[in-house]
Amino acid sequence: MHDDYFNPDDVDDAEYNHNIPQKAERTARRFLMFAALFISGGVLWIFIISPITVPARVDVTAFPGFGRMEVLLHAGIPSGATYIAINAADAQTRLARHHLVESARVVKRFPDRIAIFLEPRRPVAVTLASVDGRTQPVYIDRQGVVVRIGDGAGEMPPSWLPVVSGVIDGSQQLWLGMRLSASVAPLFSRIGIISDEDPNIWLAVSGISLAGRSNELFDLVLFPINNPIRLRMGSDITTENIYYALLMADASRGLGNYPDEIDVRSGIGVFRRQEARFGE
Repeated sequence: MHDDYFNPDDVDDAEYNHNIPQKAERTARRFLMFAALFISGGVLWIFIISPITVPARVDVTAFPGFGRMEVLLHAGIPSGATYIAINAADAQTRLARHHLVESARVVKRFPDRIAIFLEPRRPVAVTLASVDGRTQPVYIDRQGVVVRIGDGAGEMPPSWLPVVSGVIDGSQQLWLGMRLSASVAPLFSRIGIISDEDPNIWLAVSGISLAGRSNELFDLVLFPINNPIRLRMGSDITTENIYYALLMADASRGLGNYPDEIDVRSGIGVFRRQEARFGE
């Protein structure tokens, strides 16, 4: 019995010390195996399972009049659509065609996000037209597109938008998204540029009228506020020639017999009176 008694001192130190690194190695291998499985599962979820099965998170930068639900409808993105099922290029093309949208951008952000950025069409001018038997303001953007038709008679357009007459035929049918003729559309691009340079310039002009129109050629007649003198210029108006014409109109008010019209089409202002005016 005494011979079977275990004495720790009888264990060989070399064998004992050899077992310690083996256990540590086995523990490290198990840890690495579980870590590899965890990482593999995460990669599988992120790159394969999530894009196919999980509904994408769609972030929409919308604007008044074109809310989130309507944006998704026009983009062709149904509720619960997955990342892999959404065609960003097709959605972007669909949204860019909407009459309220000037530009659209749809970006896919892997693995499950869709971002939609919309730039609304903004009116740069307004004209008056008969709609359903009532005179209403019609708002036009810098590309010559009708972006809004007033809701009721008597509506007053904002003072910072110039009122342009003669661009729509009275018998012409109007609808949202309608593009004006190619002959007058560039005028609104110029108005937009002028508004970018000095939006307050239109506070000095009560209206703009197309005159002497022949085929695709026409003059513009501007009507200053608080001044009966008309300002005639070409269709290629700029901020500079409007400033020049307004300055001449102010200076001419001191004349005893001031003109009916100032013609700046040649770049040099010419005073004209009723009996001598031409080019109507």
